[in-house]
Amino acid sequence: MKKQLKIKQRQTARKNKASRWILPVLLLLLIAAAAVPVYQQLQKTAPERLFDKALELESRGKIDAAQEKFRSIFTSYPQSDLAPVALLRSGKIWHYDKRQEQRALLEYLQLEHDYSGHSEVREAQLSAAKIIKHSLRDYSRAIGFYQRLLDQSTVDRDQLYYEIADCYFRLDNYSQARIELETLLEEYPQTSLLADVLYRKGSLLLLENKLEAARQDWQQLIEQFPENKQSIQARFNLAQLLEEGERLQEALKMYQELQDFPRPALLQEKIEHLKKRIAAKKKAI
Repeated sequence: MKKQLKIKQRQTARKNKASRWILPVLLLLLIAAAAVPVYQQLQKTAPERLFDKALELESRGKIDAAQEKFRSIFTSYPQSDLAPVALLRSGKIWHYDKRQEQRALLEYLQLEHDYSGHSEVREAQLSAAKIIKHSLRDYSRAIGFYQRLLDQSTVDRDQLYYEIADCYFRLDNYSQARIELETLLEEYPQTSLLADVLYRKGSLLLLENKLEAARQDWQQLIEQFPENKQSIQARFNLAQLLEEGERLQEALKMYQELQDFPRPALLQEKIEHLKKRIAAKKKAI
């Protein structure tokens, strides 16, 4: 009995000794875990700490304070790799949060000027071109921006050609707009913009009074993309050309076969008008 009591006492003593070690070890682990982020933060450079703070403020909706931090990176640490990134984010705040596009444009242009060759420049150029084209409506200047992007880019070049063509169209330079679209098709015949390009090119050819060429583009559009919304409009346009060419029965048939036209009242008006013209011609005979 005494022997068993001694064994039990020794076991209890060992357990108590082990228990005394567990709490200090746990405390040390907790302290170490808490110290890691502090240590990591201390290891960061001043621009990195500012950038982290700016991101935190931006995520909390404190836009003015975040922009101030982004701007301070650019002004205080212009040689930092984060300076162009911060400048771009400041430009986006002007552009999208504050809706002050002129101020945003200045930030984008400064980024392009001070950090040419940096990966952020392309996005800044695209944003600047968008402001110049859509907000300022300075289409000639926008062409210059898109052309620079085209000269520097290896991606999305078909989209840049399309933007340039659209700018020329808005300047009423229809022949140059068509040439840009033709260049797009020559370089990127499988472009995802093909349906839009065929429709726009056909419309430009019509404006240049090149009716047969316009017909060919719209017919190609209809054959390749029969369900596309542009194809529906192309069918309507072809029917109009038939009508204008006095091919009234063919035009009527095409109007009547047209489905899902977005302006049904106009379509019905065309059909009724053509029926009257055909009836009048028959009476005259």
